[in-house]
Amino acid sequence: MTLSRSDRPYGQFPRGEAPEPAPQTEASRRVPLRERIFARLRAPFALVALLALSWFLVSAVQTGGLAALRAQQEQPTPAPTPQLAAAIYEHVAPSVVQVGAKSASGEPSSGAGVIVDDQAHILTSLHIIDGGSDITVVFSDGTTSPVEVVARLPDRDIAVLQALAPPAQFQPATLGNPGSLSIGDPAFVIGHPFGLTGSLSTGVISGLNRAMTAPNLSQPITGLIQFDAAVNPGNSGGPLVDQKGDVVGIVTGLVNPAGKVFSGVGFAVTIDSAAAGLGIPPD
Repeated sequence: MTLSRSDRPYGQFPRGEAPEPAPQTEASRRVPLRERIFARLRAPFALVALLALSWFLVSAVQTGGLAALRAQQEQPTPAPTPQLAAAIYEHVAPSVVQVGAKSASGEPSSGAGVIVDDQAHILTSLHIIDGGSDITVVFSDGTTSPVEVVARLPDRDIAVLQALAPPAQFQPATLGNPGSLSIGDPAFVIGHPFGLTGSLSTGVISGLNRAMTAPNLSQPITGLIQFDAAVNPGNSGGPLVDQKGDVVGIVTGLVNPAGKVFSGVGFAVTIDSAAAGLGIPPD
Protein backbone atom coordinates (compact mmCIF):
# COMPACT_ATOMS: atom_id res chain seq x y z
CA MET A 1 0.00 0.00 0.00
CA THR A 2 1.56 3.33 -1.11
CA LEU A 3 0.28 6.52 0.47
CA SER A 4 0.78 10.16 -0.45
CA ARG A 5 2.08 12.56 2.16
CA SER A 6 -1.45 13.93 2.63
CA ASP A 7 -2.55 10.43 3.64
CA ARG A 8 -0.59 10.51 6.92
CA PRO A 9 -1.07 12.50 10.11
CA TYR A 10 2.33 14.17 9.79
CA GLY A 11 2.33 17.26 7.68
CA GLN A 12 -1.27 17.87 8.75
CA PHE A 13 -0.85 19.05 12.31
CA PRO A 14 -2.92 21.91 13.69
CA ARG A 15 -1.41 25.25 12.86
CA GLY A 16 -1.77 28.51 14.73
CA GLU A 17 -2.33 28.47 18.45
CA ALA A 18 -0.53 25.91 20.53
CA PRO A 19 -2.61 23.07 22.03
CA GLU A 20 -4.42 23.92 25.25
CA PRO A 21 -2.29 23.08 28.31
CA ALA A 22 -3.00 19.87 30.16
CA PRO A 23 -4.92 20.32 33.43
CA GLN A 24 -2.84 20.86 36.54
CA THR A 25 -3.13 17.66 38.49
CA GLU A 26 -0.85 16.18 41.08
CA ALA A 27 0.64 12.86 40.04
CA SER A 28 -0.42 10.11 42.36
CA ARG A 29 0.66 6.61 43.09
CA ARG A 30 -0.64 4.16 40.49
CA VAL A 31 -3.44 1.88 41.61
CA PRO A 32 -3.27 -1.47 39.77
CA LEU A 33 -5.48 -1.52 36.71
CA ARG A 34 -6.98 -4.86 37.76
CA GLU A 35 -8.33 -3.28 40.96
CA ARG A 36 -9.75 -0.24 39.15
CA ILE A 37 -11.56 -2.31 36.53
CA PHE A 38 -13.05 -4.49 39.28
CA ALA A 39 -14.07 -1.44 41.31
CA ARG A 40 -15.80 0.14 38.32
CA LEU A 41 -17.65 -3.04 37.38
CA ARG A 42 -18.56 -4.30 40.86
CA ALA A 43 -20.97 -1.47 41.79
CA PRO A 44 -23.27 -1.72 38.75
CA PHE A 45 -23.25 -5.51 38.99
CA ALA A 46 -24.35 -5.33 42.63
CA LEU A 47 -27.24 -3.03 41.70
CA VAL A 48 -28.33 -5.37 38.93
CA ALA A 49 -28.26 -8.26 41.43
CA LEU A 50 -30.58 -6.38 43.80
CA LEU A 51 -33.04 -5.81 40.98
CA ALA A 52 -32.78 -9.47 39.93
CA LEU A 53 -32.31 -8.48 36.28
CA SER A 54 -29.04 -10.18 35.39
CA TRP A 55 -28.09 -13.09 37.62
CA PHE A 56 -25.58 -14.41 35.15
CA LEU A 57 -23.35 -11.33 35.12
CA VAL A 58 -23.47 -10.99 38.89
CA SER A 59 -22.64 -14.62 39.46
CA ALA A 60 -19.78 -14.40 36.98
CA VAL A 61 -18.13 -11.74 39.13
CA GLN A 62 -19.03 -13.31 42.46
CA THR A 63 -18.21 -16.94 41.68
CA GLY A 64 -15.65 -16.62 38.92
CA GLY A 65 -13.99 -13.50 40.27
CA LEU A 66 -11.96 -11.10 38.21
CA ALA A 67 -10.27 -14.00 36.42
CA ALA A 68 -13.57 -14.88 34.76
CA LEU A 69 -14.10 -11.26 33.77
CA ARG A 70 -10.60 -11.03 32.31
CA ALA A 71 -11.23 -14.27 30.39
CA GLN A 72 -14.31 -12.67 28.84
CA GLN A 73 -12.29 -9.56 27.95
CA GLU A 74 -9.74 -11.71 26.13
CA GLN A 75 -12.41 -12.87 23.67
CA PRO A 76 -12.82 -10.77 20.51
CA THR A 77 -15.38 -8.04 21.09
CA PRO A 78 -16.93 -5.50 18.73
CA ALA A 79 -16.31 -2.59 21.10
CA PRO A 80 -14.75 -2.10 24.55
CA THR A 81 -17.18 -1.61 27.42
CA PRO A 82 -17.45 1.92 28.85
CA GLN A 83 -16.17 0.70 32.22
CA LEU A 84 -13.06 -0.84 30.68
CA ALA A 85 -12.40 2.21 28.49
CA ALA A 86 -12.64 4.54 31.49
CA ALA A 87 -10.27 2.39 33.54
CA ILE A 88 -7.78 2.15 30.66
CA TYR A 89 -7.81 5.93 30.26
CA GLU A 90 -7.27 6.54 33.97
CA HIS A 91 -4.36 4.10 33.94
CA VAL A 92 -2.54 5.33 30.81
CA ALA A 93 -3.34 9.05 30.40
CA PRO A 94 -0.79 10.21 33.04
CA SER A 95 1.95 8.60 30.91
CA VAL A 96 1.00 10.50 27.73
CA VAL A 97 2.69 13.80 26.87
CA GLN A 98 2.17 16.48 24.25
CA VAL A 99 5.10 16.86 21.84
CA GLY A 100 5.63 20.15 20.06
CA ALA A 101 8.24 21.51 17.67
CA LYS A 102 8.78 24.37 15.25
CA SER A 103 9.11 23.09 11.69
CA ALA A 104 11.75 24.29 9.25
CA SER A 105 9.17 26.69 7.80
CA GLY A 106 8.56 28.14 11.27
CA GLU A 107 5.11 26.64 11.66
CA PRO A 108 4.19 24.50 14.69
CA SER A 109 4.11 20.73 14.53
CA SER A 110 2.45 18.75 17.30
CA GLY A 111 1.62 15.24 18.37
CA ALA A 112 1.82 12.91 21.32
CA GLY A 113 4.37 10.74 23.07
CA VAL A 114 4.50 8.20 25.88
CA ILE A 115 6.85 8.02 28.89
CA VAL A 116 8.52 4.60 28.98
CA ASP A 117 10.88 4.62 31.97
CA ASP A 118 11.81 6.40 35.19
CA GLN A 119 14.53 8.38 33.37
CA ALA A 120 11.84 10.37 31.54
CA HIS A 121 12.56 8.80 28.16
CA ILE A 122 9.69 9.32 25.74
CA LEU A 123 8.77 7.47 22.55
CA THR A 124 7.10 9.45 19.78
CA SER A 125 6.86 9.62 15.99
CA LEU A 126 9.93 10.94 14.21
CA HIS A 127 7.89 12.88 11.66
CA ILE A 128 6.63 15.22 14.43
CA ILE A 129 10.09 16.54 15.28
CA ASP A 130 12.21 15.69 12.23
CA GLY A 131 13.87 18.82 10.90
CA GLY A 132 12.28 20.90 13.63
CA SER A 133 13.61 23.05 16.44
CA ASP A 134 12.48 24.19 19.89
CA ILE A 135 11.23 20.70 20.74
CA THR A 136 9.31 20.53 24.01
CA VAL A 137 7.01 18.14 25.82
CA VAL A 138 4.12 18.90 28.16
CA PHE A 139 3.42 16.38 30.92
CA SER A 140 -0.05 15.50 32.16
CA ASP A 141 0.37 17.83 35.16
CA GLY A 142 1.11 20.78 32.84
CA THR A 143 4.89 20.81 33.30
CA THR A 144 6.69 21.88 30.12
CA SER A 145 10.20 20.56 29.50
CA PRO A 146 12.80 20.91 26.76
CA VAL A 147 14.09 17.60 25.44
CA GLU A 148 17.16 15.96 24.02
CA VAL A 149 16.71 13.71 20.99
CA VAL A 150 18.37 10.48 22.10
CA ALA A 151 17.72 8.34 19.02
CA ARG A 152 16.13 8.50 15.60
CA LEU A 153 14.82 5.37 13.88
CA PRO A 154 13.70 6.64 10.46
CA ASP A 155 12.94 3.17 9.12
CA ARG A 156 10.27 2.90 11.85
CA ASP A 157 9.22 6.57 12.11
CA ILE A 158 10.29 6.55 15.77
CA ALA A 159 12.17 9.12 17.87
CA VAL A 160 13.38 8.67 21.44
CA LEU A 161 13.36 11.85 23.54
CA GLN A 162 14.59 12.56 27.04
CA ALA A 163 12.90 15.30 29.04
CA LEU A 164 15.53 17.59 30.58
CA ALA A 165 13.26 19.18 33.20
CA PRO A 166 10.53 16.66 34.04
CA PRO A 167 8.20 17.11 37.01
CA ALA A 168 9.20 15.62 40.35
CA GLN A 169 6.65 12.86 39.86
CA PHE A 170 5.66 11.27 36.58
CA GLN A 171 4.24 7.91 35.59
CA PRO A 172 5.93 5.66 33.01
CA ALA A 173 3.63 3.44 30.99
CA THR A 174 3.65 -0.34 31.17
CA LEU A 175 4.92 -1.86 27.93
CA GLY A 176 3.05 -4.89 26.66
CA ASN A 177 3.63 -7.73 24.23
CA PRO A 178 2.29 -7.11 20.71
CA GLY A 179 2.73 -10.81 20.00
CA SER A 180 -0.21 -11.55 22.28
CA LEU A 181 -2.65 -9.51 20.17
CA SER A 182 -5.43 -11.09 18.14
CA ILE A 183 -7.67 -9.54 15.51
CA GLY A 184 -10.82 -8.33 17.24
CA ASP A 185 -9.11 -7.46 20.54
CA PRO A 186 -10.09 -4.08 22.03
CA ALA A 187 -7.82 -1.18 21.05
CA PHE A 188 -7.41 2.22 22.71
CA VAL A 189 -5.62 5.36 21.49
CA ILE A 190 -4.81 8.41 23.61
CA GLY A 191 -3.50 11.59 22.03
CA HIS A 192 -4.22 15.20 21.16
CA PRO A 193 -6.15 15.27 17.85
CA PHE A 194 -6.48 18.80 16.46
CA GLY A 195 -5.02 20.14 19.73
CA LEU A 196 -7.72 18.52 21.89
CA THR A 197 -5.51 17.34 24.71
CA GLY A 198 -5.89 13.97 26.35
CA SER A 199 -8.50 12.55 23.97
CA LEU A 200 -9.44 8.85 24.03
CA SER A 201 -10.70 6.82 21.08
CA THR A 202 -11.63 3.15 21.09
CA GLY A 203 -11.96 0.36 18.57
CA VAL A 204 -10.48 -3.03 17.79
CA ILE A 205 -7.31 -4.54 16.39
CA SER A 206 -8.10 -4.89 12.67
CA GLY A 207 -4.95 -6.53 11.33
CA LEU A 208 -1.41 -7.58 12.18
CA ASN A 209 1.94 -7.51 10.40
CA ARG A 210 0.87 -4.82 7.94
CA ALA A 211 3.20 -2.74 5.76
CA MET A 212 2.91 0.92 4.80
CA THR A 213 5.12 3.04 2.55
CA ALA A 214 5.67 6.62 3.70
CA PRO A 215 6.38 9.40 1.18
CA ASN A 216 9.84 10.09 2.62
CA LEU A 217 10.98 6.44 2.77
CA SER A 218 12.16 4.18 -0.03
CA GLN A 219 11.21 1.05 1.89
CA PRO A 220 7.89 0.33 3.63
CA ILE A 221 7.53 0.22 7.39
CA THR A 222 6.69 -3.40 8.15
CA GLY A 223 5.24 -5.35 11.05
CA LEU A 224 2.62 -2.68 11.76
CA ILE A 225 -0.53 -3.12 13.84
CA GLN A 226 -3.73 -2.06 12.05
CA PHE A 227 -6.60 -0.72 14.16
CA ASP A 228 -9.85 1.20 13.70
CA ALA A 229 -9.84 3.48 16.77
CA ALA A 230 -10.08 7.03 15.42
CA VAL A 231 -6.80 8.87 14.82
CA ASN A 232 -6.29 12.34 13.37
CA PRO A 233 -3.50 14.95 13.22
CA GLY A 234 -2.21 15.22 16.79
CA ASN A 235 -2.53 11.49 17.54
CA SER A 236 0.80 10.58 15.96
CA GLY A 237 3.35 9.39 18.50
CA GLY A 238 0.71 8.45 21.04
CA PRO A 239 0.19 5.00 22.52
CA LEU A 240 -1.89 2.16 21.16
CA VAL A 241 -3.09 0.33 24.27
CA ASP A 242 -4.45 -3.20 24.74
CA GLN A 243 -7.24 -4.36 27.05
CA LYS A 244 -4.77 -4.92 29.91
CA GLY A 245 -3.72 -1.26 29.90
CA ASP A 246 -0.33 -2.02 28.35
CA VAL A 247 1.18 0.02 25.52
CA VAL A 248 1.58 -2.27 22.51
CA GLY A 249 2.31 0.28 19.79
CA ILE A 250 3.13 3.86 18.80
CA VAL A 251 0.65 5.45 16.39
CA THR A 252 2.35 6.42 13.13
CA GLY A 253 -0.13 6.85 10.26
CA LEU A 254 -3.54 6.37 8.71
CA VAL A 255 -5.04 5.53 5.36
CA ASN A 256 -6.75 8.66 4.15
CA PRO A 257 -7.87 8.47 0.52
CA ALA A 258 -10.57 11.16 0.68
CA GLY A 259 -9.04 14.02 2.64
CA LYS A 260 -7.69 14.95 6.04
CA VAL A 261 -10.06 12.90 8.15
CA PHE A 262 -9.86 9.40 9.55
CA SER A 263 -11.28 6.69 7.30
CA GLY A 264 -11.14 3.77 9.72
CA VAL A 265 -7.64 2.41 9.05
CA GLY A 266 -4.82 3.40 11.40
CA PHE A 267 -1.35 1.94 11.90
CA ALA A 268 1.03 1.66 14.84
CA VAL A 269 4.65 0.56 15.13
CA THR A 270 4.88 -2.33 17.59
CA ILE A 271 6.23 -1.28 20.97
CA ASP A 272 9.09 -3.78 20.90
CA SER A 273 10.24 -2.35 17.57
CA ALA A 274 9.83 1.24 18.81
CA ALA A 275 11.57 0.64 22.14
CA ALA A 276 14.58 -0.90 20.43
CA GLY A 277 16.05 2.60 20.36
CA LEU A 278 16.52 2.30 24.12
CA GLY A 279 17.02 -1.44 24.35
CA ILE A 280 13.80 -1.79 26.37
CA PRO A 281 12.16 -5.23 26.17
CA PRO A 282 8.38 -5.49 26.56
CA ASP A 283 7.06 -6.60 29.97
